[in-house]
This record gives sequence, structure tokens and C-alpha cells, in this order.
Amino acid sequence: MKNFNLKQVCLMLCLLLFFSCSREENDPIQLEDQVQLNFNTVILDMMNRSSLKQSISDVPDCSDDTPFYVELILMQGDTEMLGDPSAPFRADLEPGQLFTRDTPGLKLPPGTYGLDHFAVYNEAGDLLWLAPRIDGDMAAFSDSPLPMNIELMAGTKPYMDIPVMCYDNRDVNEYGYLFFELDAIPLFQYCFFANYCDDNGRHYPARYAVEISIGDNILYEEEISVTGINEDGEYFADPLCLVLPDLEIYDDDEEYIDYTLRLLEWEGVYSIEEEIEVSGSLSREDIEDQFNGDENVEYEHVFFNCDAGDSEPPEDLPDIEEAAFSNPTNITNPYYGPPAGHIYEYEGYELEDGELPEEPSEVIFIERKTETKVVMGVTTIIQRDYVMEDGVIIEDTDDWLAQDEDGNLWYFGEDSKNYDEEGNFIDNEGSWEAGVDGALPGYWLPGNPFVGQIYYQEWYAGEAEDFAEVIAIDETVTTDLGTFENVLVTKDINPFEEDVYELKYYAPGTGLILEEKYEEGELVEVVYLVGIIVID
Repeated sequence: MKNFNLKQVCLMLCLLLFFSCSREENDPIQLEDQVQLNFNTVILDMMNRSSLKQSISDVPDCSDDTPFYVELILMQGDTEMLGDPSAPFRADLEPGQLFTRDTPGLKLPPGTYGLDHFAVYNEAGDLLWLAPRIDGDMAAFSDSPLPMNIELMAGTKPYMDIPVMCYDNRDVNEYGYLFFELDAIPLFQYCFFANYCDDNGRHYPARYAVEISIGDNILYEEEISVTGINEDGEYFADPLCLVLPDLEIYDDDEEYIDYTLRLLEWEGVYSIEEEIEVSGSLSREDIEDQFNGDENVEYEHVFFNCDAGDSEPPEDLPDIEEAAFSNPTNITNPYYGPPAGHIYEYEGYELEDGELPEEPSEVIFIERKTETKVVMGVTTIIQRDYVMEDGVIIEDTDDWLAQDEDGNLWYFGEDSKNYDEEGNFIDNEGSWEAGVDGALPGYWLPGNPFVGQIYYQEWYAGEAEDFAEVIAIDETVTTDLGTFENVLVTKDINPFEEDVYELKYYAPGTGLILEEKYEEGELVEVVYLVGIIVID
């Protein structure tokens, strides 16, 4: 149920033509024994000038701000001639241009110099572009990373072209300045997620190392996926996302990026007896196909010792082939809510020493949207479920539901977006779609439940295999909203979370009114329906 979805970024790599000649033949040199050095400026970033060690995260987002000045460090041998890491030398740009003004400090004796740092800023001092360094992650994308040698010869007035870069989503062809040409190389996020199957067929999220290369050029080596234990003591694995170049010199379907994933031990989760590797190659089409909108980055799902979708669906999985959907958006199942035009408000509480706190830890809203979505040829309603903490949405999910002619409410998947405590998008973990990558739908709610009935809610091998058991159909439940009779109670189980289950209570004519989460037999969290808002 992990779909990573993250924002498309582009790298604008401006490889500028180097030339050492006068801009105009009649442009005079001010001093015979000194050379006026100028730069065709390009925008760059130096997040940490003290080390000058760049990583992909150092490259700034491109903006529409006007470049105003550059900062640079010019060396002669090991001697800092102009500027140093704590105070780079500043040279202003010609107004509206991308080359420096004649600057007295850049009048230098003929000789060999080394440009060790080069950055361009706007008038407010905000960093815009970055010249890549040979010792940084971005060197692979430049033919001329810093440090750059500069030969100053008497009788010339050189304009030095500096390769720089920034992440950009715009059409860089809108630029076209006198002293350089632009060659745009888009960079895309490309994400991997992996599962490992032991010899008994059990699926685990995998810990692995990645190597990526183009020909003999290694872009990434021993990049290790992020795994760990969260604050609840649960093991987690995140998709591993890397930046790859979309090179137009290759045909759309020509594979030019090679990758190898190597399975690693994960203490406490699984152990391996022999090394397992999975290799493959990517084309420009493969890279671009992983994008579904600017903020929705899908991932390459890799399986160690098992194949995607190879596991046989369980016998208890409802058979979608036998279901008839004559009016799938007309939801009459009595245990479903909210109806159209209503929003259900829930409050979630995490128990503290077995006691309910005074304030909820989260507030959940559920509403039925007016839009629909077709999944596996069935028109589904879209139920929006969003979770808020301290007034900030941390999870926003669209569930896709449809009812068959027997009253069974089917679950066809979800599009889930996760955010941090400040509302910044994190990923699409939890997303899946029936009919994609072997995933199949299950029951959200059965039409005629009976005690002892076991049914699968979803089936995405190794990812989403939740199932439920009906344990009561005549329960009486009292909440702050009143007393509800003939309540349906289900025990929901995620097989990948040991000793964890949820009890869900559905009242006829209302829907979900209460949810309880248990860990190792202990009640740890409850969610109550606290309000019904009529909007239509």
C-alpha cells in the first residue's frame, strides 16, 4: 500500500561556451599590465560555504528573481586572491544582464588563476544558482565543475562562462542571452520500493542498497534505503528516491540508466543466508512514466525472492468477476455513512495509562464527494477522509467505493497523501488501485453480514492484505450522540502488524460510530463519531 508519491523537479544545467576574446574589437583595455576579468553569470547555490561540499539538496529551486550580484573565490595556487569561504568577493551584474560589470577588484595581473566558488544572488541577497564542484554529487551533470582554471593574458578582456544549475519546472528556452546558450537537462525523482519474500512466501518490506550508472559513469553507489523503528515501536521502510537525468540524446525507449538493488539484512525483521540482487535498465519513457502530476511520483516496485503479484489471492477474497454493478454509485448498504451532502466528524484519542486524555490527539472528517472515478470498468464514489492534528491536515485520502446488486460495498483502492506536522507533503504511502500491479478489490462492507463471516477488504500481494471478521450484528452501543442498536461489529486485521487489530462498530442508518485499536490485547486508541454536519 505504498505509493510514493512525491513533486517533479527539473535541473537546469547551463553549459556555457567558453571563450577568451574581447566582447568588441574596439573595447579598450584599461591597463596594459592588468587584465579586466568579467563573468557571464549563472545562478547558483552554496548552502554551506565553509566546506564547499555539495549535495543534491544544496541545489536551490529556480525562481523568477532578477540576478543582481555574484560571489566568488579566486585562487592562485593555494593563495586566496579574491574572497574566502567566510567572505567571498562580490561583483555586481550589469543591470538586466547576466555578466558582471567592470569591477576594479577583477583587474588582475596576467597569469593562471583558479575559480573555486561562484554564486549568483538577487538584490535581497537570496541565493539563486550554484556552480557544481568536482567533489560534489552534481559533478556528473557538468562538463566543467569547479575549481575552474582561468588563464589571463595581456591585451584581452575575457568574459568567462560558468556552468551553473538549479531545480526548475519552467521552459528554460525562455532565456537567451548574448554570451551563452542553454542546454536544459531535466532531472526527475525516481523512487524504488522493495519487498523480500522468505522461503515460506511471507512478504517483508526490504532493506537494500542501490547502485545506478550511465555507461561507465556511476551516479550512485551504495545508496541505502531508509528503515527503522518509529515512536510506536513499529518497523518501517521508506521508498528510496534518487535524482536521474532525462537525457534527450537517447531515444524515448532506449535504455541507458542501469540499476542494481542488493538485499541487505534487517535485524529484528528478517535475515538472509545468501546475497540477492535485482538489476534492470531504464529509458526516458520509464522515468517519465513514474510521474502522474507534479506532486505524484510513483515508485519502481522491486521484489527479492518473489515476484509482484505472484502470490495467489486467498479463497476468502470476494470474486469481482461474479459481481454485477448495475447502479454502483447508489449506496444503500445500511452500515455505510456518510450519505451525500453530509460530513462526519470524528475525534481520536490515544489512551494514556489506560485512560482517555481530555483532548483528542486528532480530528477526522469523512465526506462523500460529488466526483466519481472509474476503476476496473466500475464507476465508484469517492469518499474523502482527512486527518487533522493541531489544525493541520496530516493525511488526506480518497477511497473508491461501489455497491453491487447484492448490496455488497466494494473497496477499489485509495489515493493517500501524507503530510508532516507543518503541512508539508511527505509521500503517497498507503495508495493502491485495484487492477494495477495485480491488486484486487474486496469488501468495504458485506451486504448481508453474519457472525463468523471472514472477508478480505483488499488484496495487493505483500502490500495490502487486510481482512475482517464479523463478530456481532446485534450489539448495543452508547456514545455522546446517543444509543445505537443492532450494531455491526467487525474485527479488522492487517497481517503485517502482529498482535494488532481494530474493532469497528457500524450502526444501521448511520455508519461507523466507534473504532477501537488494540495492541497485544490492550486498548490503545479509540475514535468516536462526535458530529454530523449537513452541507446539502
